[in-house]
Amino acid sequence: MSMREREVNKIAQMYLKYLNGPLGKGVMEYLKEGESFTIRAHEELLRISKSQGKAVVRVLQEDHPSKLKSHEF
Repeated sequence: MSMREREVNKIAQMYLKYLNGPLGKGVMEYLKEGESFTIRAHEELLRISKSQGKAVVRVLQEDHPSKLKSHEF
């Protein structure tokens, strides 16, 4: 795993911890089950969705505009 991939994974884990903790409670209560939103950070997209009442963070990486790679936390 490259340094950049480790950094992106660390960011995704931080979002996961925040959203599933007391500070992210308001955000998660606002989202309906199965809904999601996307955050763009440099060349990566982070898709946050609600599944079984908890946040799920998926890292979508664009290597080429026609394809996305996905890694879920």
